[in-house]
Amino acid sequence: MSQRTRWAVQIVTAVVFGVVAHLQASSSTAYVSICCSAPSTAGVFNAATLALTRTIATGSGGDGLALTPDGTKMFVTVDHRGELQAIATATGALLARIKVPIGIAGTPPLELAMNPDGRHVYVFVPQIQPKSLLIAVDTTTYRVTGRLNLPFNESEGPLLVSPDGTKLYFEEGLVNQYIQVIDTATLKPVTQIVVNEAPTGLAVTPSGLLLMPDTNNELLVIDPRAGAIVNRISLGPPGQILAGPVIASPDSATAYLAFAGPSILAVSLATGATVFNAPVVQLPTHFALSPDGKALYSINFSTEGAYSVSEFSIPAQKPAATVRQLGPLSAVALSQDGGTLYVLNADQSAIVPVDVSSRKPGHGILGGVGINSLAIPANGGTVWGSSYAFALSGNILIWNPATGRLQFTAGASGGLSFSPSGTVLYVASPSKVIAVDVRTLHETARYTAAQLTNVGQAIPSPDGQRVYISVTFVSGSPDGAVLLPPGDLEVLDSATLKRIAAINIPDGVGALALTPDGTTLLCTSNRGHVHLISTATGKITATIGLSPSNGLLQGLAVSPDGSLAYVTDAENNLLFVADLATQTQQAAFPVGMAPLGVAITPDGSAAWVLTTPGLETVNVLTGNVGGPVPLPGAPSAIVFAP
Repeated sequence: MSQRTRWAVQIVTAVVFGVVAHLQASSSTAYVSICCSAPSTAGVFNAATLALTRTIATGSGGDGLALTPDGTKMFVTVDHRGELQAIATATGALLARIKVPIGIAGTPPLELAMNPDGRHVYVFVPQIQPKSLLIAVDTTTYRVTGRLNLPFNESEGPLLVSPDGTKLYFEEGLVNQYIQVIDTATLKPVTQIVVNEAPTGLAVTPSGLLLMPDTNNELLVIDPRAGAIVNRISLGPPGQILAGPVIASPDSATAYLAFAGPSILAVSLATGATVFNAPVVQLPTHFALSPDGKALYSINFSTEGAYSVSEFSIPAQKPAATVRQLGPLSAVALSQDGGTLYVLNADQSAIVPVDVSSRKPGHGILGGVGINSLAIPANGGTVWGSSYAFALSGNILIWNPATGRLQFTAGASGGLSFSPSGTVLYVASPSKVIAVDVRTLHETARYTAAQLTNVGQAIPSPDGQRVYISVTFVSGSPDGAVLLPPGDLEVLDSATLKRIAAINIPDGVGALALTPDGTTLLCTSNRGHVHLISTATGKITATIGLSPSNGLLQGLAVSPDGSLAYVTDAENNLLFVADLATQTQQAAFPVGMAPLGVAITPDGSAAWVLTTPGLETVNVLTGNVGGPVPLPGAPSAIVFAP
C-alpha cells in the first residue's frame, strides 16, 4: 500500500462516552464542534482482552494518572484548569478538585505519583517559574499536606516513589543533570545523585534501584542508598535512538526499554546481556507491567499519527494484541490485581448536537484535539469532524448520531467538505488538498501547495465538476496595513484535483463562500472588501465595501436563497449583512468578542456566530443576539444537518 493511501484504512470503532442522544441528523439539528477545553477521557480496558469497557470523563487536557492501591480511586492532573482531580473508578464520579499552579501547560506535563501505601499522591510541577513546585495530597481528605519549592531547573521527569514509600525521585537539569531525592515524610530534599547524562526515561525497580537510559544508548543503574551509579549497560549499536520508557520486571532482574526502531529491548540487570530485542509496529511511549511479569502493556504512537494500546507477551517475546485509539494518549496505569488497564486520553474536543429551535445542546461525543471543521454528507447519516492545522498528521472523526458510534481515521486531517453526491470527501490542510473515496476511505487525488503558499478552504461546485480553493502567499504588505495575506483562488478539476484556472486576489484572501446556484464565488479581503467572482469567467464582477473598513473579515456565509452574504469582523466585533444583488451593506450587528465562523439556519432566519464568549445566535431581521449557548468548551465550527 502506498504512503499516500495508508492513512485512510486505519479506522476502528470506539465506544462513545456518556449517554448519547439517539437521533437522526435532520434540519432541526445543528452540530457544533468544541475545539478546546472539552473534557478529556480515561479509557477502562479489560487487561486480558484489551476490550474497552467504558470511559470516564476527566478535566480537559489530562496529563498524569495514578491509581490508589485498592483501585477505588484515580487521580488525574489536567492542564485546562490546572488541577488535580480525584475520581471514583467504579462510577466515574468526581470526588475532589485540588488546585495546582501551572506554568506552561504540558511542557513537560504535570508529574504524578502514588505512594505505595495509598495515603498520599504527589504532584510535581517542574515548569512553573521562578521555582518548581512539589506537593503532597492526602488521598482521603484531599488536603495538601506538604509543599516544597525548588529552583527551576528544567526537569525531564518522571516523578517516582521508592518501593518502601519513603523517598521521591526525579531528574533535574538540561546540563549537569542529577537525580533529586526527596523525603516523603517531610517533603525535604535529601540528596542529589549526579548523573551528568540526558535521560530518555526513568524507572525504579522493586528492589529499589533506579534505571535511567540516556541519549548515549546506555542504561545507568543507580543505587539511591549509595548515591551513585553502580553500573552502565551498553544498549546496542551506535545510532539506535532510545524512545524513552523503561520498566523493571517484578523480580528486579530485567529491564524493558523501548527503542525508536521501533522495538522492545530486554536487558539483564545482573550481566548487562540482551535477553531479547523484539520488533514492534508502533513506538511505545509509556509502560505498565502485569504483576506476574508476563504481560507488558504500552501506549504507542506511530509516524502516521496513530495512537494505540498494546500488550506484549514477555514469554513469547512478541506483541500479543494491539487496539487503535483516538489520541493523544498521555498516561497508563494497571490495577494492582492486573485485571484492569486505565489509559488517559488528553483529548480536548467534542461534537455536540444543538436543537435549532430551542438552542438546547444534547449529548455529544468526546474525542480529538483542535476540531475546527465539520461536514455532513448528502445522506445526512453521519457527522465528520477534523482539525485544520499546521501538523504532519491528525484524525478525522466520523460520528453516527443515530447509533452513537464513533469511528476515526489516522494520518490526515484538515478542513472538510463533501461533493454534492456525498461520495467524495475533500480534506484541505495548509500543505495540500486530498480527495477521499467515502466508501473505501482511500485517497483518490491530491493537490499539493507550492513553496511559500498555504491552502485554505476547499469548496466543491454544486454540479460536482470543480473544487474551489484559496491559496495564500507567505508575504507581507509594503505599508504593513494588510491583515489577510494576498493569494489566489484556484479552480481544480474535482476528479483529478488538477488546476484549471487561477484568480489572483492581490488585496488579501480571507474566507470563501459559494452561492447555492454556483454562479458566484465570494471572498473576503482587506479594507472591508468582499469580492464577487463569476465562476463562469473567473473575473471579479463587483466588490462590496463594508464599513467600518478597518476590520478583520474572518467568517463568511451565504443565505439559503443566495441573496445575502453574512460576514464576521473579528476586529470590530460585528456581523455584516450585504445584499448581493445591489452589492451594498444592509446592516452591521454588534456581536460578542472576536467573531470568527458564521453559519445560517436552513430557513435563513438566524445567523449562528462563533465568538470568544461562545456560540451566539443573531436574528437577521432585528439583530437581536441570543446566547451564548451552554457548551462544554470553546465552539469552533457549525454545520446544519440537511
